[in-house]
Amino acid sequence: MERKLVFFIDFDGTISREDVCYKMVKTFAAHGWEELNFLWEKGVLSTVDCARRTLQLMSVDNRELQAFFGEMGIDESFAGFVKWIKSKAFPLYILSDGYDNYIEILLKKKRLQLPVYANHLEYQQEGWQIQTPHLNEECQKCGVCKSGIIKRLISQENISVYVGEGYSDLCPAGICDIVFAKDRLAEYCEETGIKYFAFDDFNDIQRKIEELISGCNEYLK
Repeated sequence: MERKLVFFIDFDGTISREDVCYKMVKTFAAHGWEELNFLWEKGVLSTVDCARRTLQLMSVDNRELQAFFGEMGIDESFAGFVKWIKSKAFPLYILSDGYDNYIEILLKKKRLQLPVYANHLEYQQEGWQIQTPHLNEECQKCGVCKSGIIKRLISQENISVYVGEGYSDLCPAGICDIVFAKDRLAEYCEETGIKYFAFDDFNDIQRKIEELISGCNEYLK
């Protein structure tokens, strides 16, 4: 196979066992965050607008928040999947509309070093603030423009593989060659006619990719 596979993987609810960002807000934010989250899921609020307003409702210091992040976990099959990916020399990037603060903590727990594109949480005098180094200024729908990052990182010699489950994964799934989806993303693929493979964990993804490679599947042409 001449064209190289390049993997782009969502974090919250995909690599992590739980949506860490959602659980953080649910644990530390005061009443009112549910309505903001609903408006974000409906596309009424952008990620940045939702985050700024939600973070104003959060009352937690840095030490407590770091400890909370450390209690979270990632899918047990992910470390083995990364080892397999590296043995094949396939690039892998984590694209998250969540925060690199907890992504780095959870990857470090598994001794994983991977490129991460995400938002960042910073505590300032007025409280927690979102920083968005990967924002698309024209669109501003998400804090991290996953589609823009993918377009910058791939070439015609690549086959892009996207793995995700939620709202921020809808756009990138539409531009990638191979899509693995569950939950909200799977529903969206069904609604819009995007071809996808369902998965429960990363063992499923590895098996399917190996099957596609060995079978010289049309996806890889």
